[in-house]
This record gives sequence, C-alpha cells and structure tokens, in this order.
Amino acid sequence: MLINQLKKINYIKKKTYRSLFLLTFAFFAWSTFTYSQELLETDEIEFRFTDRQSFDESQLKDAIALTKSNVFSLKLVEGDIQKLKKFYFDNGFFDVTVDTLITVNREDSEASVIFEITENSRYKIDSVLTNGFEKIPSETLGKFRRINTIKKGDNYSKVLIIQYGNEILDTLQNNGFMNARYRMDSGTVIRRYKEKSTAVVELSFEGTDTIYYFGTTKINIKDNEYGVRTELPAEEITYKEGEIFSKAKKLESERNISKIPIISSAKLNPVEYSGNTVNFTADITLNKKNELTPFIKGSNFENRFYLGAGIRYLNKYFLSGNRTLMLELEGDFNSPDINRSELSATVTQPHFIRRNITLTDKLAIGFNNVENYKNYFLANFTTLNYFIAPHTFYNNVYLDLNEELIWIKYDTIATGRQTQFNSILSITFEHDNTNNLLAPSRGFYHSILAGNAGLLPRLVTGLLGKSVFYSQFFKVYTLNKGYFSLGRKDHTVLAANIKIGDIIEYGAGENIIPVQPPYKFFSGGSSSLRGWNAKGNGMLENKINGGTFLLEGSIELRRKLFPDAEGFTSALGGAVFFDYGNVWETHKNFRVSQIAMAVGVGVRYDLFIGLIRFDFGFKLYDPSAPEGEQWLFDNPGRIFIDKFAVQFGIGQAF
Repeated sequence: MLINQLKKINYIKKKTYRSLFLLTFAFFAWSTFTYSQELLETDEIEFRFTDRQSFDESQLKDAIALTKSNVFSLKLVEGDIQKLKKFYFDNGFFDVTVDTLITVNREDSEASVIFEITENSRYKIDSVLTNGFEKIPSETLGKFRRINTIKKGDNYSKVLIIQYGNEILDTLQNNGFMNARYRMDSGTVIRRYKEKSTAVVELSFEGTDTIYYFGTTKINIKDNEYGVRTELPAEEITYKEGEIFSKAKKLESERNISKIPIISSAKLNPVEYSGNTVNFTADITLNKKNELTPFIKGSNFENRFYLGAGIRYLNKYFLSGNRTLMLELEGDFNSPDINRSELSATVTQPHFIRRNITLTDKLAIGFNNVENYKNYFLANFTTLNYFIAPHTFYNNVYLDLNEELIWIKYDTIATGRQTQFNSILSITFEHDNTNNLLAPSRGFYHSILAGNAGLLPRLVTGLLGKSVFYSQFFKVYTLNKGYFSLGRKDHTVLAANIKIGDIIEYGAGENIIPVQPPYKFFSGGSSSLRGWNAKGNGMLENKINGGTFLLEGSIELRRKLFPDAEGFTSALGGAVFFDYGNVWETHKNFRVSQIAMAVGVGVRYDLFIGLIRFDFGFKLYDPSAPEGEQWLFDNPGRIFIDKFAVQFGIGQAF
C-alpha cells in the first residue's frame, strides 16, 4: 500500500515537472514569437557590474551589435552575450559571466536591455612559449629578446599577443626566413592557473628551416605605351643580388618604385627558386602620362584668406625620367579690390645628386592687387629638400633660394612706379611626427628657419642699374605645433601652437629700401588672432604694412559633435579656442603687456574639398584700444560692434 502511494506521488511529481517545463518552454517560445512578430525599437542599453568595472561603457557598446541596430531582436541579444564574453576573454577575463535583463514597453514598442556582468579575476601572463626555432641562428634569436611588447606579469591581451607574434614574424622574415608563418594553433592559451590568475601562451611558427637570398629581379612593365625605361624602376630597388632576404627591403623597394609618378603600382613577386636563392619579377602598371584637371583651393597670403581656382597640367614622365612638369594657371580672390593671379611652371626632380635629395624649381609670372599697391612680378623659387631619416629629430632640411623681379605701383609714391629685385636664401630644419597631414590628432611639429635677403641683388647691382631697389635683412622664424588625443578614436583633440619670427634689417645705400610688406609679419585673420580681421592687429603705425617681430600662439579644443551618427551630422565638428600674440615694428618694441588675446568658438564640416570652418572670435584683450576699453567686457555694448570677427577658412587653423 505504502509502495503504491509513493509511486503515485512520484508520478504526480513527474507530471508536475513535465507540465512546468512545457509551460516554461511555451512561454519562451511565445515570447520569442511575439518579439519576432512585433517590431520593437531598442530603447536603452545599460551595463551593470556585480564586482568591478574595467572598461568604459563606450568600449562595451562598440563590442556589441545591438547598438548598431534600431530594431530589437533576441538573436542580437544572444549574440551580444557571446561578443561581450569574447571581448572580456581577449582582455584576460577568462571567467567572466554575462546575464541579461530585458524590459519591454509595448505602448511605445520599445525594449530595454541591461547586461549584468561579473568580471571575476583578470589573468596575467605567466610565460609565452615559442616553437619552431630549432634551426634559427643565435644572432637572430638574440633579436627576439629585444622585443618587449609583452613580458611576465603583464595583463593578458590578445591584441598584444598578436602584436608580439607579428614582431617575431617580421624579425624572421627580415633575416632570411622568407616563408616563415604562424601555425594554425599559434597564440592559444594552453594552461591556466586559476589560483594565481595566470596563463601560459604558446606561439608556434613554421617555415623556419631555410634562409633565403635575393637573386635576380626582372622588370616587367605592363602595356608600356610610353616606352618607360626599365632602368628607372630598377634604380629604386634597395636590395642587391646575393643579400639575405629581407621583407622590409622588399616592401621598401615596392614603395620606392610606386613613388615614381609615371608608375601606378609595383609588386615584387618570387618566380623561381634555385636552392635557397629566389629570383623576383617586378610587375609594374603605369599611370597616364598626361593629366589636365581643374582645381579649387583655399590659401592664406599676408594673413588673408583667398579662395582660388584654376587649371593644372601634369606631365608624369617629363624628359623621359622620373621628374614631373606641372603647369598651373590660377586666380585667387579675397574681394574685388584684393586678388591675385599667377601662371607657373614647376619641375620636380627626385634623386638629385643623391637618393634622398629632391630638387624643385618653379618659374612664375603674375599680378597682385592689394589695398595700397599693385604689382606685376617675375619670380623663380628653387628648393632642395634633403630627407635625413624618419627616426632622427630633424627629418628634413630645406634649402630655398627665391628671386623676384617686381614692377610695383604704390599709392603713396609720387612717381607711381618702382622696380624691385628681391632675393632670399634660407635654410629650414623640420621635425614632424604628426599622424595626419591635414587633420592631425597626435604628434608634434617643429621647424626653424634662418635666412638672408639681399646678397644676390647686391652682387648684380651693377647690371640692374640705379633704378632697381632691394632690401637687406636677416630673418629667423620658428613654428611649433602639438596635438593630443583626449578620447577614443580621436574624436576629441587638444591642439596648440606657437610661432616666433624676427626680421633684422642691415646695410645702407641708394638702392637699399626697407623690407617690403610681402616679407613682413602680420597679425589677425582666420589663421592668426581670430578676434581681429586679417591684418587688423598689431602695435604698428600702419597695420596693413606689417611688422618685423612676431609672437603668436593658440590653444584649441576640437571635437566631433556626433561621432557615431550617420549622414549629414557625422561630418560636423566644433571647437573652442584661445589665441594670443601680436606683431611689433621691431623686437626692441616688444612688451609683454602688449600681447593681445582672443577667445571664441568655431564650427567645422568635412566636405569633399576638405574641412571648412567658421570661427567666431572675440577680442578678450586689445592692448591697442583706449584705456578702459581694452578688455572684452569693459564696454559690453560694443562687443558685437568692434570686438568681434567672423572668420572663414579651409582646413584647420593650424
């Protein structure tokens, strides 16, 4: 009897459990079906942490798919749980747990998700084992020891493990092991010590049994309609026959060949093995030899912004060499009374005398129309660029020789006309480790220039005659710019710059005249103190003629306003800035109390022509204003009358 009763109870229990299971499954299936049939929008995504939080929520949102979809889906949630676990695993949290809490608002057709994360311990590197190095020479093994990307005690990071492995692979491939590669199981965690929260990682390599050497290299130019000489790309190959194979030298040779203007691309491919010697073929495709293109540009001349347009002809195989010829006709417009035009021819010759020297020579004729003078000019600009090395402090040296023959008409000269011959010889040392040419977010730029004007005119003054005038002066100028990324993906950047320049005149004679405005310094404008209009600032009797001593700088905070948006707003940015500085007649007139200051805000937008910007600047401190009106709020009623300026520019202010 008792046994029958127990059997009956067990039967009822089993039936109850089975019913509960079926009800739970039915509810889950119904919920899944309902969510899949009813389109819900994702409302809020939150993260809750039961023990600690090691990553910003922005990093976690980047790791999941739900943030990139407006439509809520249980499949996305399930997938995101795995994505978060993988994200944490790749950063050393091997024991992480991730749960979710989903809330549905059916009235608004929205769903909110809370990811509950328990990180547990973060594992550190116990050791990294390497396999496949049995036949590696001791000299190459010694180079591995200098790789310190990861070491014992560092937090486990898959990114660093991959970087470490790539550095080993590069070392192998740059020391003859051309076929070195990872094994499929390379980079895996092979042991974990939970009590110590440490892990052992194994890196395994193959193809490390043979050292290869460079053989011959055959040049193969596809569709060589211009008759490009094979010697031209051959001269750019940096390795020699018989040298130990180096991936770095192979890539450098490909880059060098691809820099030849007539060449579109170059690829060095192994085609034949003879023992441990490898012969290569350089497969080359060509660019079009001639190009004719219109262009638009923005530029600053004497601190004024000019919008320019023109047409450009480019010959990429000029005189059957790696030199180029560029012809340009352009006009630059600031206003009906301020404009300029120019026709120029520029020849660029790489490898002038030495591989790392480039010669550029530009011959130009043109016309300048400025407030108080108009001139026609014939000019020649010659530049020698000596590239030192990417790892030295000064990367480049520039030697410039500029000569200008100018027929100028000043409004203040009774005769109405003057002929000038100006020549400047200068040398510039440049350091640049910024990460982007047009919009840097990290790095430092520094240049210093020293020059002399008047030497060449003085030598040929007998030929020019007494009616030709020139200036004599020394010029020193330094420009310094720094960029600091303050957020993820460089969405927020702090930028700063400072520039100092001095012109010291010397000499006397009937042909010697004071330094002319085009060679002076100016203050105020879209790339200067933005509270003043162009050439509107200065401790000068006549500000539009400029001065010979300059001290200026800026601090600017730049921010992409909607970095995760799509469409129009994705290219919208903003800035706040503080500008300071001034220009004086000479360095002897410099006073700290006369340093002007401006503050303001700006709007930026990325277009196909580049970044365009509008800046709204205010004169925070104007040392040239009357006493009692020098500070911005001394006379609030005049802030938007004469203490305010709107600036327009293309590209960043600096």
